[in-house]
Amino acid sequence: MLQALSRFPRSIFASFSPSTMPLMSRRNFRIELSTACLFPFALACVEKGVIGPIAQKSFAAGGLAIATIAAAPAMANITSFFWTRLLRGRERVRVANILQLCVIACVAGIALAPVNALGVAWIVVCVLAARSFMAGIITARSDLWRANYPRNARARATGKFTILTALIIVGAAMLIGTAMELAGDRAMWVFRPMYLAAAVIGIAGAVVFSRLRWRGRAAVMAEERRLPDPGDTDPSTPRGMLKVLRQDVFYRRFMFAQFVLGMANLASEAPFIMALQREMELGYVNSIALAQAAPFVMPVLTIPLWARLLDRVHIVRFRAWHSWFFVGANLLTAIGFLMENLAVLYAARILLGVAYGGGALAWNLGHHDFAPKHLASIYMGIHVTLTGVRGAIAPFLGAAIYADWSLFGGRIAWKGLGPWAFLIFAAGSAIGALLFLRLQKSIEASGKGSPPKD
Repeated sequence: MLQALSRFPRSIFASFSPSTMPLMSRRNFRIELSTACLFPFALACVEKGVIGPIAQKSFAAGGLAIATIAAAPAMANITSFFWTRLLRGRERVRVANILQLCVIACVAGIALAPVNALGVAWIVVCVLAARSFMAGIITARSDLWRANYPRNARARATGKFTILTALIIVGAAMLIGTAMELAGDRAMWVFRPMYLAAAVIGIAGAVVFSRLRWRGRAAVMAEERRLPDPGDTDPSTPRGMLKVLRQDVFYRRFMFAQFVLGMANLASEAPFIMALQREMELGYVNSIALAQAAPFVMPVLTIPLWARLLDRVHIVRFRAWHSWFFVGANLLTAIGFLMENLAVLYAARILLGVAYGGGALAWNLGHHDFAPKHLASIYMGIHVTLTGVRGAIAPFLGAAIYADWSLFGGRIAWKGLGPWAFLIFAAGSAIGALLFLRLQKSIEASGKGSPPKD
């Protein structure tokens, strides 16, 4: 027993060895692992669970600003169709590298924000810009992962990158939160240098990433150049994306189920950050730990398990099982805030982290189970763009359900549901899970229930 326990840490580290990957993938795997150890320091600074509590506590940001920050990761994805068009016939590594540097510039910009209303607006703009650049990186990365890792190793490889990214984001987030709480009234003296240091580390990650190779680059770029010129028939235009959805019935239904599930989950994010102060009055450490760290810890443990499942089953079957974890997380969140119980809130966020572990893999890889190889970036573009659409709606809707508000001098007024709002979000997640279950039955009845081989 003791020998098994002593071997466990070694087995964990060994699982990250490039030797676990197919020979053709090892060099790129090593480079992406190194990037995942560095670039997330910058990415942590624009995570809603980090900058949201900081903006609320240090900059006195209001509900609209918090909702916009919470919406930014998903809302910025509406730019995906632009990135998809931009990537046509272009070298993915070079474009992604430039976008990484743009994200880093936004982090440096946040570090210089003044502590007033203008500073709040500047932070919101920088966060939105950084997340828009990340949408472009995600779209480019989808093609790189498909080219560089075979189907039976892709989930394992991306799982390792996600684990490392989560660990670095958690570490950076807690370092920032702890330092600011210890600084007390001088928190801003800590905030600015830490954000600038994170930007410098991010630059190192971008330099490492620039060495990545894109396997089969020439063939893919040649195929893209044979696609029609931009126009209504081009699948990388908004109308072209709609045409793909009309033609691929199963992918359309998959996107609808994902939209319902995602609306409920995104709607809960701004109310959660707001409730940390309004319901619990927590400090920097607990606020950032609950909003950012706790949901990012569990993927480290669960992503390898989710990856094994996703490598074996179709994405729809995976989602039909996985979505119920979001339902449970929203239910526990409601209970935690209603009881004002910190332990229950941590349990809710840990369960949400389990859901995020599978969700990160499914979100990045799920479209490959539907897309022809030469249209992979188009399918991903559709997926990311629809995430942006719901991101532009759900967090503001969630904040409106949670908080009190009025219009026209009080002639139209709403008494917010407070913590009870999370029960509505749980019901929405459950509807999404049931839609995936129905789609799973339809796909299996058509004989297409097995994952593709490439």
